[in-house]
Parts: sequence; structure tokens; C-alpha cells
Amino acid sequence: MTRIILGPLIGGLRHNGVNLWARADGDGMLYAWVGRKADLSDAKLVGASLLVAAAGYAARVPVHGLEPATTYHYTLTLTDRPPAAGQGPYPSFTTAPLPGERTDFAFAFGSCFMPGISNNGKTLWHLEDLRKPLDLRFLLMLGDQIYADAWWGNGLNRVALTEDDYRAVYLHTWGHPAWQTATRSLPVFMILDDHEVDDDWAWTSSERYEGRIPWWHPILRRLKKQPPEALHLSHRRIQAAIQTYWEHQAMHAPPLIHPPEGVKHDRPLLLTTDDGHFAYTFTYGPAAFFVMDTRTQRVYKQRMLNRAQWEALETWLLEVKDQFPVKFIVSSVSVLFEMWGDFTRDRWNGYPDERRRLLHLIAANRVQGVHILTGDLHSSHAVEATLQTPEGKPITVWEFCASPFEQATNKLALFDARKVRTYPIRSYRIHFRFAQPNFGVVQIQFKQGKPQVRFSIYDDHHPEPRYSVLTTPGEGQNNLNRG
Repeated sequence: MTRIILGPLIGGLRHNGVNLWARADGDGMLYAWVGRKADLSDAKLVGASLLVAAAGYAARVPVHGLEPATTYHYTLTLTDRPPAAGQGPYPSFTTAPLPGERTDFAFAFGSCFMPGISNNGKTLWHLEDLRKPLDLRFLLMLGDQIYADAWWGNGLNRVALTEDDYRAVYLHTWGHPAWQTATRSLPVFMILDDHEVDDDWAWTSSERYEGRIPWWHPILRRLKKQPPEALHLSHRRIQAAIQTYWEHQAMHAPPLIHPPEGVKHDRPLLLTTDDGHFAYTFTYGPAAFFVMDTRTQRVYKQRMLNRAQWEALETWLLEVKDQFPVKFIVSSVSVLFEMWGDFTRDRWNGYPDERRRLLHLIAANRVQGVHILTGDLHSSHAVEATLQTPEGKPITVWEFCASPFEQATNKLALFDARKVRTYPIRSYRIHFRFAQPNFGVVQIQFKQGKPQVRFSIYDDHHPEPRYSVLTTPGEGQNNLNRG
């Protein structure tokens, strides 16, 4: 008998709907029920989707016609019988406000989850504990939602190689009770980083025939008697990883800006001539978000984004410039943070021309209120950079980093950071660094009609933030608080 093995999960949050997602262990139909009452005694069947083997028995049910800023309860079933009333409370979500509406709200973000490494999900349990007190509306997960290459902790005892392998890693990681609990009632927006495929991977050429991994991985894996295919990164393995990334993370996202070929059939292809990528945008009241895909079109030492995504980013910056007072550019890897001895150069510092291009787009178009959200580093930080516009007027850009949910922490980040010196940065300041398991919280509030953005870092057990910074878009930073 078919049963749900992952989920439910709420994706694609918007002012008038959501995407409800789950994965089963066999074929059938996935039915979505939504109501206003906690026990779903008023539940309505709002849609159904087919569960098929080609998509790993994962499916999302798009839900439309909801009211803005309204709380709903929901459940997913494998039959068309209404859920049993009186067995609640069922999980809930609150739809977004109307795009552009100036309202206060808060969300959480972070990256890098490998259960069993440090605290057995304690950070996500703590996130769930603070969800209601902080009134968190959604969670941004910025990459490394699985570690497919980590044979010592991915549940396989070997590097993932096939679609079935990658699906097994998702089941091992996302099946953790802390993950399941944290994502049942907190809508999520996700984007991949490297470990969804392999550590620090990139394409070898713009034709995307094959990938590469750092030279030390094949040596170590040979010593650990890993399978021969784990010693290199074939197109077949990348395709398997991207397929399962689609099934678990991108399937329930907002509409992609330029979907890869095959997405409409739940089978994204990696064709050499395809400019498609997994970037998307969304809004939440006064804030606009551009979620970058920094991986699937990355070519080693050549580019991080392709032409199509650069065009989309510039178009978005101009569209939201005056309409939304707060803008968030979401990057799985850091833009404004560097360390001495970073020989992997896997972040934007390894693609200096593109980093200059990104910062120049913001400065040349005079886009105020830009905040960059990132993860990956296994540490957290807040960086303030002042950019020089063509007229000489300064613009402040912030980078907020939260990482890891659960992984080995990066103590080097506490003392090994160096000042980023590149055009058009005029001044640069690191406000804090923190190297323990953590998640970030961003709170947007309006004071006398002007937005304020507070970024706070929470560790895996304290109810109060360890660090906090307050910014006023268009006016620079206000203050720093240390917990």
C-alpha cells in the first residue's frame, strides 16, 4: 500500500496560493485539502496530482484562489476521502500580503544540513520553537539541503551515483524528525548549492558535457574504496542529481524565470545548448526576492551565471527598484566575504569579473535597499559595503550569512577574513562573525513609513539572538547588538 514518506511541505508561497508537496513510496494520486479551521472540519479538496516513478513519486499540488494574509490549515492524503475532523490541529500556513503592501514581517534562512554531524537536528528544533514567538512567515534554505557526496553521513556509505542513490540521500536527510517538524508549518523557498551534486563541482566548459571536482576528492575516495564512478563527475551523475533536485526542491518553488528544457514534464534535461536555469523571483509585501542559481550553469574559472540569468537579474533590479523598498538577492555562496588561503575559490571571489558586474549593476542603476542573503561558509556574518554610483553618491549594500544548520563549523572565518577590495566598493566593514550551528532571522518593520531591516543570528539553543544588526535602507546602518 502506497504511503507518504516525505512531507508534507509548503512551497511557492504567494498572496493567493501555495504549492503543497510530498513524496510517496509508490504510484497513486496525491490529494490536497485546505480549510480555515484547525481540525479541518471545513476542509475542501483543492487539487490532486499524479505520483509517478519518473518523478520519484514526488508531486506538488498547486493551490489557487486563497485570500491574502490569511491563515489556512491543510493536509495531504492518498485517497479522495476527506480528512478526519477532530484529529487536528492540522499544520497551517499564512498566505503572503499583496505585493508591495507595506507591512511588518519576519522570515528565517540558513543552509547546510547534515544530520548526525554535530547536534542531531537541534538547530531546526530550536527554529521550530521560535517560529511562533518570532512570527516567522517562511524559511529560505540556501543550499546543501543534502550531502550526496558525503559517504560517511549520507545514509549510503558511498557517494551517490544514480537517481535512486540521490533519492535515498534525500529520504535519509529529510526524514530526520527535526526537518519534518520544522517544514510542516513553515513555508520554504529552496535553491541548491554544490553538495546536492558533489563538493565544489562545476562544468568544465560552456558546452556542459562533463563536470569537475577538486583534485583531492578522487585521491581520498580511491583510498576509501569508493566506486570508480565516484572518482570523476560524469554528465550522467550530474543529470541524476539535477533530476532529484527538481523532484525535492525546485518542483514546489515559484515559477522559474527560464526553466531548463523538460521541466514541464518533471524531467529537466541538461542539454548543451540550453540557457535554462533554476533561478526564480517572489515577493512578500514590501520585499522582493531574486533567488540565484549559481551552480547549474557555472563553468570552472569562467562564469557563475549564464547570459540568460544575467539579463533576468538586471531586468528584475530595474523592475523592483522603486516599487519595493527592500530587495533581497539570494546567493548560495558569499559575494562580500573572503578568507586568506581560500584556495578552492568556490565563491564569488573565484569569479572576480562577475562579482564586479553584480555590484556594478546595483551601483550603476542606483538601486537602494539591496541585501544579499547567503550561506555555505559553515559560519555566519554581517557585512556592510558602500558602493560608488556614477554621480558619486554612496549606496549601501549588506550581506547577511547564516550557516550551518548542522555541519562542521568554520572557525577560520573568525580570524581569517580579509577586506574585499573591488570596484565599485568604496568602504567595507564586517560587523560580526559567528562560527556555531545557527540560523538567521530577518525582520522588516516600518517606522514613520520608512523600512528597517534587522538581521539576527540564533544559535541552536539560546532564545535570544547572539548578534543583531539594524539597517535602514537608503540611509546606511544604524547599530550592532551582541547577545
